[in-house]
Amino acid sequence: MEEQERINKDLDHNINYLKDLLGVGETFDIVFREYKVGRKRAASFSINGMTNDVLLTNVFQDMLTLHPDELSLNTLQKLFYTRATHSQVKLMDNMKDAVTSLLSGELLFLVDGETELIIFDARAYPARMPSESTIEKVTRGSRDSFVETLPFNTALIRRRLRDPNLRFEIVKVGVRSRGDIAVCYIKDITDPKLIDIVKQRLNNINIDGIPMAEKAIEEYIVGGSKWNPLPKVRYTERPDVAVVHLLEGHACIISDTSPNIMILPTTFWHHVQHVEEFHQHVMIGSYLRLVRLFGIVLSLFLPPLWLALVLQQHLLPEALAFLGPRDPGIIPIGFQFLLAEVGVELVRMATVHVPTAQATSLGFIGAFMLGDFATKVGLFGNEIIFYTAVAAVGAFATPSIEFAMAIRFFRAVLLLLVLFFKLPGLIIGLIGIFIVMATTKSFGIPYLWPFLPFNLNGMKDVLLRLPLPSKVLRPAILKPLDSDRLNNDNKEDEEKDKDK
Repeated sequence: MEEQERINKDLDHNINYLKDLLGVGETFDIVFREYKVGRKRAASFSINGMTNDVLLTNVFQDMLTLHPDELSLNTLQKLFYTRATHSQVKLMDNMKDAVTSLLSGELLFLVDGETELIIFDARAYPARMPSESTIEKVTRGSRDSFVETLPFNTALIRRRLRDPNLRFEIVKVGVRSRGDIAVCYIKDITDPKLIDIVKQRLNNINIDGIPMAEKAIEEYIVGGSKWNPLPKVRYTERPDVAVVHLLEGHACIISDTSPNIMILPTTFWHHVQHVEEFHQHVMIGSYLRLVRLFGIVLSLFLPPLWLALVLQQHLLPEALAFLGPRDPGIIPIGFQFLLAEVGVELVRMATVHVPTAQATSLGFIGAFMLGDFATKVGLFGNEIIFYTAVAAVGAFATPSIEFAMAIRFFRAVLLLLVLFFKLPGLIIGLIGIFIVMATTKSFGIPYLWPFLPFNLNGMKDVLLRLPLPSKVLRPAILKPLDSDRLNNDNKEDEEKDKDK
């Protein structure tokens, strides 16, 4: 059927068009209803289960009680301005946009002889209430997290950030899915060039649908090589984390049907920070951050470094001779590490896929029974199990799952290089990883900033958990319109005092 752009004056024409387009009679969830408004016919279309029927019933009761003489002229305008008492209501003269609104859960109300229709936004999405994040847990702090419903998520951010300059711009993505994607930023802080780039890339997405929500969006909008495993955006389920980044000058992308909010641009250091650090004393928070960094370094370097030294034991000084395996096992040491890495990944995937009640038992079987019996029967050496376990724990120390997966991938590559080329392979691999990190950019921001290019104040902020009163400057690399976090009125008063 040809696409209709304008609303036709003939109500029957509009009804037949929408019935054919939406499959009324074929699909049960499209609700069609006819009315008598004064002396004119009217009709409505809605989706079963996505509208608040009680609210709309009250609205229609007011609309249908008008005397016919009151609706002889400008019927739709009178209904809209005097009887459509619902707060979220609008007029529309474009059929294509009206269909998109209907499929988004809004109700269409058409009147015979009118070239416009009324759209009631009385959506009642299936939704769960905010609960504690299962990924970013804290000992203190808020327990609410984002959910799968877009208006809920914007409300959680607005509750913490009552700034009139906070913006949520909706972009429709997907030719068929027409998914709602909200670009969130603070207008007088975030670099407008960043927002323009993000919206342009979102509008350039040409695909039928994005059922995988935020991850599909990420693959379309991030630049650079798609084969680079380093995450160029950060995900969070916590509203307070999203607001902190917004105040720094970042942008957030909120995808309807997903509880994960995308923060961009990001660097390496964003993936090794956790909200728990800011709910502890400054010294304790700095200590936790350094421990986390140490754990990530151990996760990447420890197994391949130990393997390189064991394969070339003549390089070990006498003081480190104890590092060598006492009982190497039946399988060659290098392959033991690779098999252990695969085993850890299998256990991790299995714990995700099984029901929660069985996850603990499965983790116990994988970590204790398989590892213990593998060493007892002589397949694996005790050292391999130990170093693999340390590396696995270190990778889980970061709150960013995507970054932890990248670390595990890099570790597997280093193990392969060491297996074939020994110590030179380790050195070449580390140089390669450094080059990849140094050349990676997230929306034009160097991945290793403030280390490369070096910024002393920035390095202090990423290595240590600085006191909040001393963090008055926003990251310069983001090019914020407002460079500091001080009250503008106070700054103007100070400048006036200086002039006097």
